[in-house]
Amino acid sequence: MDWSKVAKNINSTAPLLAGLVGGPVGLGVTAAAAIISHALGTPSDPAFVEPALNDPGALEKLRQAESANSLQLQQLMVTAAQSSLAHDADMARIASSDTANARAMGVANRDWVPKVLAMAVTTGFFGILLLMAFQPLPGSNKDLVNVIVGALGTAWISIIGYYFGTSVGSMRKTELLAKPSVPITADSALTLREPASQSGAHAPAAAAPSGDHFPSFAPGGQGPIFSGGS
Repeated sequence: MDWSKVAKNINSTAPLLAGLVGGPVGLGVTAAAAIISHALGTPSDPAFVEPALNDPGALEKLRQAESANSLQLQQLMVTAAQSSLAHDADMARIASSDTANARAMGVANRDWVPKVLAMAVTTGFFGILLLMAFQPLPGSNKDLVNVIVGALGTAWISIIGYYFGTSVGSMRKTELLAKPSVPITADSALTLREPASQSGAHAPAAAAPSGDHFPSFAPGGQGPIFSGGS
């Protein structure tokens, strides 16, 4: 299900819900979709939610629902960010492992192909640069030479990465991404679902709706969801 249009429509009113429902598929999308559909009284499907957003009071209901569940939504945003960092770290680790395996295989098999290609690309790249420094390019072949130089330059950068690895900064970033983050447990994610009370001379806020008034949200055991209704 594509929630991107819903996220775009509610982004200015409920940014936390929009960020979760428009993000990668996971618990955050499930929770945000459940809150949105519950607040609007629709099935958890963007095909039903999008028309319901045309109702004059729909955005206000979502704003109240997000306000009542803001702490829980922020925890889910942190979890989604941790998952994204873990995925990036895994991809960086796989790429580094592939390069290391390719080097090891070349050494074990005494493969001469990478060495010949590296020497040919290096010679061609710097040879053309040297020629361009002393010989003006003919107008008819100028574009072709530029394409060749660009291709050889890209190949030469790949060769440097193959034989000498990534830079120190990139390696440090990969190490930081690979470090495990602090997990969010069910106990640490527990938050209240009632609207914030008014301070000062204002009258005390009404009590939050009880669990009997709203059904419980199953995934993750987040508890009752405030829909913004009176």
